[in-house]
Amino acid sequence: MIDTSSTVTSPFGVQKVGKGKSPVLPEEKDPSFNVRDRLNDVLLSEKHIIESYTTGSKEVLCQQLYNVVTENLSNLKLAQRHLFEELFNLGEYQADIAAQPQIDDALDMFTKYKVQLPYPQS
Repeated sequence: MIDTSSTVTSPFGVQKVGKGKSPVLPEEKDPSFNVRDRLNDVLLSEKHIIESYTTGSKEVLCQQLYNVVTENLSNLKLAQRHLFEELFNLGEYQADIAAQPQIDDALDMFTKYKVQLPYPQS
């Protein structure tokens, strides 16, 4: 599970949700293919595989094969999510903390888009 309770401050003073870099990950980027590179490569590969399964699942004629493909797709999504959570908890990914005016702006924008949706508003 992603730990969103931790915050860090960037070198430029920006508050972020996340953790500082774990000692498991290399501090500096270097020419070697290190553990950070491997984990990010696996994450990227999972994303591409998920997109392929998504496209394929839309084009399967056989119901049994469709069931297998969609089950595999679901398992791939869980594996990709788990890997992302691990990387987040190792400090590889962080998210900016939005100020209330930013949240209000986003809410206002999407509320206005809501009227364009084809189904009834609740």
